[in-house]
Amino acid sequence: MTDVTDTQIDEAILSELGPLSLKTARIIVSVGERFHEADQAFFDRIEARIGLLIEAGRVRLFGGLADWRFSELALMPSDE
Repeated sequence: MTDVTDTQIDEAILSELGPLSLKTARIIVSVGERFHEADQAFFDRIEARIGLLIEAGRVRLFGGLADWRFSELALMPSDE
């Protein structure tokens, strides 16, 4: 596995998201591809980082995070 930092993963996740929701599986696979990582351990790490971004109020989750195929993610709207 490459030496990818949590900050790099977070930035990659956030760069994939916008105001419209996207499938969680799509985001996880896209981030894995960005770092040339496709093993379950790296995908689990991405999932954990998504969970922390949700807790921090930066990402909105539709559905359950553990069910990648049936859940969706979007950026939280800004308070403008």
